[in-house]
Amino acid sequence: MEFYPHRPAVLERLEQIHRSGRLGQPVLLTGPDGSGKEATALEFARRLACVSPGACTPGAPCESCAKALTFQHPDILWIGPAPAGFDEDDARALFAAKQEDPFFRPPFASTAFVAIGDSEHPGPMTVRHLIRFLQQHPFQAERRIAVVADSRRLNQAAANAFLKTLEEPPGGAVIILLATGTEGMLPTILSRCQEVRVNPWPDGELADLLCELHGVDRETALAAANVAAGDARRAASLLQDITPVVRKTALAWLDWIRLGNRGYAAILADEMHRGVPPHILDADEAAVWKGHGKKGASRKGHRSGSADGVAPGAAAIRRDLAIRLCEWLVLLYSEAMKCRELGDAWRPRVPEAADLIRGFASGRATNTLLGDLERIEACRGDIDRNLNIGLLLAVLSEELIDHAETDRTRLQGT
Repeated sequence: MEFYPHRPAVLERLEQIHRSGRLGQPVLLTGPDGSGKEATALEFARRLACVSPGACTPGAPCESCAKALTFQHPDILWIGPAPAGFDEDDARALFAAKQEDPFFRPPFASTAFVAIGDSEHPGPMTVRHLIRFLQQHPFQAERRIAVVADSRRLNQAAANAFLKTLEEPPGGAVIILLATGTEGMLPTILSRCQEVRVNPWPDGELADLLCELHGVDRETALAAANVAAGDARRAASLLQDITPVVRKTALAWLDWIRLGNRGYAAILADEMHRGVPPHILDADEAAVWKGHGKKGASRKGHRSGSADGVAPGAAAIRRDLAIRLCEWLVLLYSEAMKCRELGDAWRPRVPEAADLIRGFASGRATNTLLGDLERIEACRGDIDRNLNIGLLLAVLSEELIDHAETDRTRLQGT
């Protein structure tokens, strides 16, 4: 097991920047979710701070690396989006979860922002806290290193406050920003950074990682890697007990869209809104659905909508399940597009759904499928932003069925 499950080629690029003396300019790692940006940045930070690089190993880390791996190194700071009122106890719980799962992403990550922070008492995930950290002299390492996750979610005040530091980092400071892309980022921030692209994991490498981290057999790991399309976070989620249940629900949803079964689709939207297991599940599957999120969230102890700040509330769990459902529908629609375009050369990523996808694709037009994909992604984003799950899924189902019927009518008339 390595210290962090990093991307070797990206790490070597960072090492080249280090050797060339250009670490004084902030680095921006861009790449899709689950591509290993964060773990690679943390591995680079650990190496920069390591005091025994020749002798230090994952099984016997030096004192510096042991602190880095537990997010306790005095010269390495990680910040990311966090809800209002996020305090030191919340930060410790978040870091404990990230130690357990290097690809852990808290439920609030997509809805919260990196804030500027109070001028007197900035919170642990704020830009003012980061700036103060970088201005201090290092305690143990030769430099201070900051990693900013989801830097596209810097709010305007935080981004503006950060500009001066990015333009003229304190001597010896290393700043690494992470983002899925550069859209929406201030041009003034982009102009101050040197960008390094991180591509999705190759299937083989991702399968090796899943075997190492989760102890699954190679065949299971390869199947998950193939479906996840290079996203390590998604691949790990595919190994969870909830995945077959969500997949079964998504396949039923796709079939209802194909058949124009508005009633069943409306029932599903209502069930997702109320947080009850979909009616198509058997008793064992319904039990898995009901238990999702409770055990793991209680153990990790992060805030995600509950009143007591310990376990995620019912709303957070419903939102997570609805997002997973939309992600599976995106995958199925993407497969339908590939089936249409590739014909006999198509190799399904979800073999058990091959016949359903072929039947669905045969009555569809590619441009309409593209528009539907954008609509599903928009729905997923709206759910992530805490909008009404039932209403969103009901409207989405109606639109997707309308589009399927329009395609079918058009094709029958040609």
